[in-house]
Amino acid sequence: MKQSFAILALAAFAVAVCGCATKSGKAGAGADADYYGAGAGDVAVDPNAAGYDPNDPNVGAFADPAAGTGNFEDRYTRISDAGLEPLLFTFDSYTLPTDELAKADAAAQYLLNNPQHVMIIEGHCDERGSNEYNLSLSEQRAGGVRDYIVAYGIDPARIQTRAFGEEKPADPAHTEEAYRLNRRAEFVPYK
Repeated sequence: MKQSFAILALAAFAVAVCGCATKSGKAGAGADADYYGAGAGDVAVDPNAAGYDPNDPNVGAFADPAAGTGNFEDRYTRISDAGLEPLLFTFDSYTLPTDELAKADAAAQYLLNNPQHVMIIEGHCDERGSNEYNLSLSEQRAGGVRDYIVAYGIDPARIQTRAFGEEKPADPAHTEEAYRLNRRAEFVPYK
């Protein structure tokens, strides 16, 4: 059993390392780009700077394996009136734009004010690009927002991410305004 776990952990690490062809805030940038460097007007988040205590007995309290699948959708009730706005991204990027950070700050404050609630961050893209590319980009968007919120000191076990690529557009039109609205991360709280 321990050997299987070790092999699984090693495989997950290999996928994480090899599956990320780029490390900049631009999805199409070269692999030599600085991971934590931000473009003009954008903020990149260092996930290692999270302010939570891993020795805190409450860390991981929401990840109860006996509770079923572990998916928040299966264990909690969705809150539809939280008033959290989607964070919009620039084209071909998963770096959090500084003019959108107030939306991520509001989501973090929501979790701080409601310690029994959890949240799913959904990553989305516009329709341009292949399905595989958009799925990867939407995953990076959701993960970047999650890292930003965790840096507030929120237990990472309270936040899950979902990547939808281009599958759930906010606006189905084929215009620049629709594309702008579809490049987003949505905050979906549960209690």
